Amino acid sequence: MCSYTHYGAFDPEELGALQSVFDELTAQPWFAASDEARESFARYLFDTFADATFDPAKHRFVVESSARMFYAKET
Repeated sequence: MCSYTHYGAFDPEELGALQSVFDELTAQPWFAASDEARESFARYLFDTFADATFDPAKHRFVVESSARMFYAKET
């Protein structure tokens, strides 16, 4: 599994919101199917929102845009 350790704390609501966006975007047909892409995207989410500042309504667009830019399948 992933050997990356994240230090910080998220409350259950914030962690649930991150998990929901992660699950939704990684299930999209355009998202690369590799474990490496999924792990890298998870690290991106935790690193970007390390201060537990994730707000799905506010950040959803930028998170999806980043995922499409860096984790989309090559065509």
